[in-house]
Amino acid sequence: MSVDQEKIRQKLHFIRENLVHLEQFKGMEAVNLKSDHIKEAAAIRMLQVVIEAALDICSHVIAREGWGLPKSYLETVELAVQNGLIPREMAQEYKNMAKFRNRVVHLYDKVDTEELTEIINFHLDDFKPFIRNVLNRYMI
Repeated sequence: MSVDQEKIRQKLHFIRENLVHLEQFKGMEAVNLKSDHIKEAAAIRMLQVVIEAALDICSHVIAREGWGLPKSYLETVELAVQNGLIPREMAQEYKNMAKFRNRVVHLYDKVDTEELTEIINFHLDDFKPFIRNVLNRYMI
């Protein structure tokens, strides 16, 4: 079975759209974001779903390409790195994304606003090489 280009296209669009929204929070300090619960919650959720959409793309490609059966998001990242979907030099950043997503989902009452602002301020561009790889491999 081949990769579903429409599914990939929709998820990439979703990622890009939410990254644009997350850009609005760039430059905010953790204390300011934490003082506005609505903005903090919005930023957390948008980042969570961006990460989930990227991981969903990886899972879809891994299944369709027959690269393995990951049991966790960390294993999903590892398989995507091994097969060139995620750049090897960015493996740790993507593993950190998966860990952050897991904390948001399972330890939602312990989300670190400092970490959130660190990601927003310095790591949103980490999605670009992945997006480029997906486009080059599956959307041409």
